[in-house]
This record gives sequence, structure tokens and C-alpha cells, in this order.
Amino acid sequence: MPIKAVIFDLDGTITQPYFDFDAIRAEIGLPKDGGPVLEAMEKMTAMERRRAEQILHDHEDKALAASQLNPGARETLGALRARGIRIGILTRNRKQNAQAIADKHDLQFDAVVGREDGPVKPDAFGVRHLCRHFDVHPCESLLVGDYLFDLQCARAAGAVPVLIANHPQANRFAAEADFQITRLDELLAIVDEKASLASGTRPDGGTHA
Repeated sequence: MPIKAVIFDLDGTITQPYFDFDAIRAEIGLPKDGGPVLEAMEKMTAMERRRAEQILHDHEDKALAASQLNPGARETLGALRARGIRIGILTRNRKQNAQAIADKHDLQFDAVVGREDGPVKPDAFGVRHLCRHFDVHPCESLLVGDYLFDLQCARAAGAVPVLIANHPQANRFAAEADFQITRLDELLAIVDEKASLASGTRPDGGTHA
């Protein structure tokens, strides 16, 4: 089945990894092994949550200011667009930060889902929302990310999970991915191979047996 949409995580995927979640947890007052920050914040009082949100926003603003694109990011997005493939962003970050990344680095995303839009990854909500927006089936989309939640989200929604292996713990959850890449431009071979399988031709111009 050909790929009609590619959905990307933001930090660590489009941009180079930046966040130190152990430091964020420590500043908020959470234990180092306190689990995901957003989920921990849901259990806080209103006052505690407001303080935690401000700390998280400060770290997100610093990440935006320091952001650098991952190798091949700009070229990959351009090549996908040239193939007529829709480009989505699915992030546990704020939606406005994703747009700010696009503005800073002169990128174009067709749609963005942030944490204010609905349940965050690993919930399947974001993939399903983007696929409805693009009028494609989840199985016609790739979800590319650097962390376990990205892969679990893709699997739950019926999308194709792709791991960009630049996270220190990548080998721990690589088994959750259908494909593993080290650079974003390696996605193009996956997209082209799926297109050729759907059409009955190989990327080299031959035909499949």
C-alpha cells in the first residue's frame, strides 16, 4: 500500500534532541524515575500544575531558541512534498512551538497536533486526527519518532512505526518499529519501495514477480 502521509515527532526527530527530562523532573520536584512529565502533572493540584507548566514552558522556549534540524530534515520534507505526500507533526509539545520551529527553520507542515488538541502519545488520537484531516487511512501513513511512545502510538492507530535511532535507549524499543533509520532521508527509500510494491514495479524500473 503506498504511503500518502508521513507524521513526524518534533524534538529528536525533526530537530536534534535537546530536552533533559531528568533535569525537568528535578526542577518540578518529581523523582528521577517519576515517569513521563505530562502524566505526572495530571495528578497534581491546580497550584502545583501551574508551577510545573511554567517550568515546562521555560524549557520548551529554551529548546526552541537552541533548536537545530536533524541531518537531512529539510531535504526530506521537500522530497516528500515533491512526491505529493502530506506532512504532519504530532508532538507532546505545544502546538505553537511546532509552528515556531517551522518559522525559524523555514519549514512547511501541512498540519500539527500538539498536547492541547487531545490525548497525547502513546494514545492513538493524534495519528487518527491527522489521518482524518488528510483523508488517508492510518495504514497509508508512517509515524516517525525517536521514542517508545511514538512507536506505540503508531501501532495503536494502525500506522507504520518508524524509529529514528538517535535516542540513547533506542535499542530497548527498536523491536516496536517496522523500520529503523539513522537519518531522516532514509525515509525516502521506504516510501518509494511501498509505492513500487503497490504499482507492481520496482524502484529500478523492473517488475515484481
